[in-house]
Order: sequence, then C-alpha cells, then structure tokens
Amino acid sequence: MNVLSPIFTEKRECQDCYKCVRNCPVKAIKIEGGAAAVITDLCVYCGTCVEVCPASAKRVRDDLARARQLVGSGRRVIVSLAPSYVSEFPGVRPGQWVRALRALGFADVSETALGAQQVSAHVRDTLRRRIDGTEPGPRVLLSSACPAVVAYLQRHRPHLAPYITGMLSPLLAHCTMLRRLYGPDVGIVFIGPCIAKKLEADAHPALLDVALTFEDLHRWLEQERIDPARLPEGPEDSFTPEAAREGAIYPVDGGMIAGIRAGCSVADCSFMAFSGLGAIQLALDGLEAIRPDGGLFIELLACEGGCVNGPRAHRKGHTAAKRY
Repeated sequence: MNVLSPIFTEKRECQDCYKCVRNCPVKAIKIEGGAAAVITDLCVYCGTCVEVCPASAKRVRDDLARARQLVGSGRRVIVSLAPSYVSEFPGVRPGQWVRALRALGFADVSETALGAQQVSAHVRDTLRRRIDGTEPGPRVLLSSACPAVVAYLQRHRPHLAPYITGMLSPLLAHCTMLRRLYGPDVGIVFIGPCIAKKLEADAHPALLDVALTFEDLHRWLEQERIDPARLPEGPEDSFTPEAAREGAIYPVDGGMIAGIRAGCSVADCSFMAFSGLGAIQLALDGLEAIRPDGGLFIELLACEGGCVNGPRAHRKGHTAAKRY
C-alpha cells in the first residue's frame, strides 16, 4: 500500500470493476497485480477515482494523526482555513470557528483567502507590465490557485506550464505570510475540501506542515465532541491577523477573476473562467495560437463549480446555494 501518495489503493477492497480506470480524466490508473493502482507520475489528485469507487478501495491518505501530533508538540500551530468553510458549514459564524479550532488545540486561525488576495495583486501587476511591455513574457496567464490544475499542466501539458502565473498558490502565499509575521518555526495546518493540497504539503514541507480535508475536520470535531454551531463567541474569537476581503470569493467559479478586478480594473485585458477537468482540457486546446492584443487571464479550477464542490466537501452540488 503506497501510503506516501495522497491517494492510494487498498488492494484488498478493490473489486476489479474498472470504474476508476474508465472515469479518470487523465488516465492515471493502471491494473497491477489484480488491482487498480494509481500512476503517481500522471495523477493530479483531483479525487475522481475516490468519488466513483463503489468499494471505497481508493483511499485518501489520513494525515489527522500528524496534525494531532503537531498540535500537541508545544509549538505554536496556526490553521490556514479555506474560504469554502462558509458553504461547508452553513450557519456557523466565523467567531464560532475560531473558538472551535482553538478548542482542538490550535493557537490561531487564519484565512487562506489572505494569500489569495496577495496572488490577485500579483496577477494584476503582472498583467499591467505584460500589457505595457515593461516585463517580458506571454500575455496569456493561467491561474496558479488550483494545485490539481497546476499538476495537470506540469504533467500532461508541460508546454503550457510557462503560462502559469509566477507567484505561489494562494495557500503557499498564505503560509509564507504567516511565517513572516509569526516566525519560521510556527506550525501550519491547512483545512479545506481539496485532496491535491496534500500534494502541496508534500512538495513544500518548509512552508506547510500538514493538509487536512473537511472530512478530517468533521471526524476530529466528532471525536472531541465539539459542535461549532453551539459554541459561544467573544471579541477575542477573530481571524489572525485580520479577516479576508475579496479573497473569500476564490472558491467559486470566477471568484479569482472577481478578486483581481476588485478595487482595481485592468485595462485592455480579457478574462475567462473554466471549471472541471473536462472543460479545462477542451479550453486549453489551441491556447498557444492565441495572440491577444492586450492581456488574457484564464482562471482554471479542477472541480466543477469551484472549490465549494471539492472532492472532500460534505455536500455535492447545491452550487447556486453555495455561491450565494
């Protein structure tokens, strides 16, 4: 069992139904020793195989014990909380979340959306410089927000990798910000709906210690018998170092574009948004032939409808309600 990979096969449970083979959007599964095995060099960790497996033989690596150990280590540990928590736990107020996560042992709670705001500002500046000719490089930019999309571009369309915006992803930008503010020795645990974030944690251990999913968080809260919706909240229960603004809309389809445009228009630039790997694959065909007069920014999210429908979101669908 390959426990080092964010997604692996529990061979004893695999029933040779080939459903994961048929549904994998990047053909990253092969039959090996009578079981369907993930081809790690091709996998983008979108979670499709996990969702379609009728026997639950495709497993997501459980990093909850590592997070618990980190929290109990005596180090200051900060949560980087994905903005889609709003749709994952409707009715729970931000202050209640801060109180609940502190009850689990975290010192502080910060919004990943703060890193998203830094990425938006970087993209705006890059687009301006590319358009006015003060910076060399393609005038077509692809978003770096989704690690599954970045893995897809790097592993399946490497000729398009130079189009990815140069800054780190919102999560890694947030981790960089937290370590700059609170010191390099703080522990950071991401919590969100995404399996591919575990890939980011594996690739950047100096920035991100552990990536948990909302499923992990549900389990942890149940084990500790904590119901965030029932907790009182006080003035001290606030996000560190501040609440996010436009970055909070990143997890919906088109949210990054709205964030780039917020407060500062980009002249002579076109914007497009595509979500779902199937739609992205079609959208990228022939991209090299585009020669925009101004600039072109393309937001790409692997999950249809955006991160609110991530593979480890509790409720699938309800996309309009989640966006609202």
